[in-house]
Amino acid sequence: MVHHIVWWTLQDAQGKTAKEAGEYLVKLAMEKMPGKIDALLSLEMTTNFAKTTTEDVQLLLHSTHKDEAALAEYAGHPIHVAFGTELKKYATSRRAIDYII
Repeated sequence: MVHHIVWWTLQDAQGKTAKEAGEYLVKLAMEKMPGKIDALLSLEMTTNFAKTTTEDVQLLLHSTHKDEAALAEYAGHPIHVAFGTELKKYATSRRAIDYII
């Protein structure tokens, strides 16, 4: 199984504060992706971070996939691509890590 973790720093844009943008993006992703992308086994997103967090982050996504081929399928899926296009309106940085269990 592949775990895909991505985190973003967001900016005020499109009439939303960075916090509002993060909340909007979580709602959008959770409405659009789970159950609609076969290669996506699970999806968690948050804008709430513990005080011990050491990264400048306003939004985090954690998804799981059967294998690396499924992760690639998810990455290229039109629903995921459309979400990424919307997210880019607010993001100033993106960091990611994938690991295999």
